[in-house]
Amino acid sequence: MLRRPEIYLTWSSVKMWSRDRASLFWTFFLPLVIMVIFGLLNFGELGKLDVGIVDQARNETSDGFIERLTGVAALRIEHGDAAAERAALVNGERDLVIILPPDFGADGQPSIVQSLYHAGRASESQVGLNILQSAVDEMNFAITGAPRVVTLARQPVEARNLGYIDFLMPGVIGMSIMQLGLFSVAFSFVTMKREGVLRRLLATPLNPTTLLIAQVFTRLLVVLLQTIILAAVAVFVFGAEFAGNFFAVLLASALGGGVFLALGFAVSGWSRSEQQAAPLANIVSLPMMFLSGVFFSRDVLPHALQVVTDYLPLTFLVEAIRGMTVQGDSVIAQWPNFLGMAVWLVVAFIIANRTFRWE
Repeated sequence: MLRRPEIYLTWSSVKMWSRDRASLFWTFFLPLVIMVIFGLLNFGELGKLDVGIVDQARNETSDGFIERLTGVAALRIEHGDAAAERAALVNGERDLVIILPPDFGADGQPSIVQSLYHAGRASESQVGLNILQSAVDEMNFAITGAPRVVTLARQPVEARNLGYIDFLMPGVIGMSIMQLGLFSVAFSFVTMKREGVLRRLLATPLNPTTLLIAQVFTRLLVVLLQTIILAAVAVFVFGAEFAGNFFAVLLASALGGGVFLALGFAVSGWSRSEQQAAPLANIVSLPMMFLSGVFFSRDVLPHALQVVTDYLPLTFLVEAIRGMTVQGDSVIAQWPNFLGMAVWLVVAFIIANRTFRWE
């Protein structure tokens, strides 16, 4: 139970925050503008086709066939077993799934290649099927010099029609939490230090920890409000799907908010003025904004860079929220990302504790 000074300070902090128009703009309006712009542009329509391949033959002919498809620039090839690839198609993670039968290319005998395509993405699926048909025709001539040894069977599958907004929503939520935690804490506390507010508070009977608790609690409330507003806009305005538990998403947002609030305190500890705080906060936030899968998938990054970005705090936050909203994962299923945020929270707290100064 909070003591009365903490309640009063928190309430005062909330009122000051709500009266600051600049803070309200950067906290709520800017993330909404970003979501609206990217949602309307719908960059997800411009990507490659996601194709899953199930190779049950595992022979030279199937290897050659897969190699042909891999060389097509318009396709992004994934490999797996039949159950996993069917599940990925149903979840909207694949546009097309190709199943090569065990007798594929065996002694020139007829075989049927099964192609499962996303029924809700007619145009993308048709492009993939045309490419696949061309590859099948080439394979027919390569096997016997005559057509129709290999037959392509097409089957539509009812699947979740995920769009770019489903990918974007968790990214914008994570980005807004990062910006709030870093910039609001860094600028406000640097200003209070520069103007001597914190020094004067130390001369009062008020416990300094009480002020910090009130400031952290206020910003965590804003983090939860941000998450609710951005998710509501994505779902009710742009039709995003929300497969998971919303309270689990709020839990991830609160934990991520704690991480970036601690990093914000660390930045304010290093900085002597607003002019120093701005570049330091940008050094922390900008790389993560573009490398942690906020706007675009990290799959486009070089492998070495993907490995590095796996351990960024924003990556853990965005992947946790995306796993719960898109895939319907529980907190338990997303435990690696929650664990990553918890480790970052400890690290950021230690850094903040060592760098933060009241004057």
